[in-house]
Amino acid sequence: MPQLVWRDKPVQYVIKRSKKAKTARITVDAVQGVEITVPVNFKRDWIDQILNQKAAWITDKMNELSKLAGCPVPRSFTDGDIFYYLGDRYNLQVNIFKGRTLHPVLIKENNIRVAVKPGLSEIERAKAVRQALVEWYSGQAKPIIIKKVDVFSHKLGVKPARVKIKEQKSRWGSCSGKGNINLNWKIIMAPPGVIDYVIVHELCHLIKLDHSPEFWRLVESVLPDWEKRRRWLKEYGPVLNF
Repeated sequence: MPQLVWRDKPVQYVIKRSKKAKTARITVDAVQGVEITVPVNFKRDWIDQILNQKAAWITDKMNELSKLAGCPVPRSFTDGDIFYYLGDRYNLQVNIFKGRTLHPVLIKENNIRVAVKPGLSEIERAKAVRQALVEWYSGQAKPIIIKKVDVFSHKLGVKPARVKIKEQKSRWGSCSGKGNINLNWKIIMAPPGVIDYVIVHELCHLIKLDHSPEFWRLVESVLPDWEKRRRWLKEYGPVLNF
């Protein structure tokens, strides 16, 4: 990952080239970090120049976010709220539909669009938006998580008795002594590598139902950088809750 240096401090960033971008745009986000979106043919020298010009602003934003780490993000379920899917950031866009729609929730470009019926009060609309998002996220989570469980189960040589994907208030996952695994559908908002960590963590409990050194060595055998993924979850997990 490329990086710039500001006051002897390295700052990593991601370059995203887009056919729709007309100018360079920098975003600093708790989940995605620093990202600069530029037109497809934008020269690398220009990118470096812009980043160096904005270095002070970028580091100020990062410092602000570090103070918020571990804090939930307030959401009103109205236009402009920030939501995440597989680690990518989207702006909520609420649309009123008089008839039926095949896609009550739809991701398009940088927006997550939610369709609700007309005639609702502000409170009713917010509840409808939240419910639509809950149903959509949980529906998206199931096939993705189940596929990952199958992949990592094979790597570890284990087979859970049952895998249940549901909302959990304070846990990302759990494993019972009977070999049942529960996974929180909200983890689908995290980057794929963090989802992998949660799944591997719970699958390893099928072998070691504790957090002994042997358990962590088992996790490391599958994910050598598990500590980085775990740290991300501890710092930014609250951003995923709503």
